Amino acid sequence: FRRVLFRSASATPSSSTVSKETPISHLHLLLQRAATTGAPLQEVDVPSSSDKEETTTTMVYASIREHFEAWMKEFEKEYESKEEHEKRLEIFKANKAFVEKHNAEHAEGKHGHWVGLNHLADLTKEEYKQMLGYKSNLLSARPPVDAESWEYAKVEAKKDVDWVAAGAVTPVKNQGQCGSCWAFSTTGSVEGANFVATGKLVSVSEQELVSCSHNGNQGCSGGLMDNAFQWIVTNKGLDTETDYKYTAGAGVAAKCSAKKEKKHVVAIDAFKDVPPNAEKELEKAVTMQPVSVAIEADHQSFQLYKGGVFSAKDCGTALDHGVLVVGYGFDSKSKGHKHFWKIKNSWGPAWGEEGYIRISKGGGAAAGQCGVAMQPSYPTKTATKDDVEAIAEM
Repeated sequence: FRRVLFRSASATPSSSTVSKETPISHLHLLLQRAATTGAPLQEVDVPSSSDKEETTTTMVYASIREHFEAWMKEFEKEYESKEEHEKRLEIFKANKAFVEKHNAEHAEGKHGHWVGLNHLADLTKEEYKQMLGYKSNLLSARPPVDAESWEYAKVEAKKDVDWVAAGAVTPVKNQGQCGSCWAFSTTGSVEGANFVATGKLVSVSEQELVSCSHNGNQGCSGGLMDNAFQWIVTNKGLDTETDYKYTAGAGVAAKCSAKKEKKHVVAIDAFKDVPPNAEKELEKAVTMQPVSVAIEADHQSFQLYKGGVFSAKDCGTALDHGVLVVGYGFDSKSKGHKHFWKIKNSWGPAWGEEGYIRISKGGGAAAGQCGVAMQPSYPTKTATKDDVEAIAEM
């Protein structure tokens, strides 16, 4: 059963939100009851369309404006003028219509994932795209990776992998309105490699990469994970996130701190590419450690993703967003694609499944869903005495 919370008024509510699982027919019954009885705020148990044992609260608002005001309060949004408020309301209204249509189709089995009005639901398309900072044009030519002889060619991939559960992944971070996804993907891989080598999970600094790594990277205007890996190798390490805090969330990168740039708490030896367009090879790499990947993410359904296994025919291979693959698995209850990659994003825990997204794995083009298998790479590291001492001195 699902618990549905609704508010009635003297007139029929003009619109409603639909949870990812609540059947539309039940919601219509609730709306009719609210309109005809004038009942006060109530909670009603309705049968769930999912086998999962969970409770979802769905608010039915008297107006779109009331819903928007509640959403603003939830995500602590404030606007400088009435004009700005009305502009954001119109964007929110359009996104709300999209969410209701998509989730109704999800309930009918047309989509494996559902969407929601998260903290990004008031952004223009241009503002959203500013967050997508992976610049594939910065990628320098390198010899192709031989799938028969690369580092993990002989690895037997596990049935399923979850590096989050293994303790190799730091809590979800938030890049804000800076196009620094590449830096967050990089630090995630470095943190994972350091954990595998030393058994210690240390959160390292994205700000150092945004402000200091200018070997092709462009701060909040975008960059590349491979460039960031090379910079870390050349710099002989990274400072911690605690010491060199992230301040670029508003979209402006501060000047590099030379003092903190010299603090090499976590280092890597080198970095390597996974054979491209080969999900089986990516499986092997993820069996061994978290892996940086690029995907195409400039879609409304990705922006507003809330849960489930993401699979979209219009999600192509124009790579624009750097993320971190932290595992893979199988969801027998998924209404769509059941095999998935588990990916850590950098838009905070309010986005997706507590900051993560599961995207479909296998069964399609060689590039994978949203191009996930096109350009995977990972750092390499062998623990040394210096590593242990640097971490101990934190």
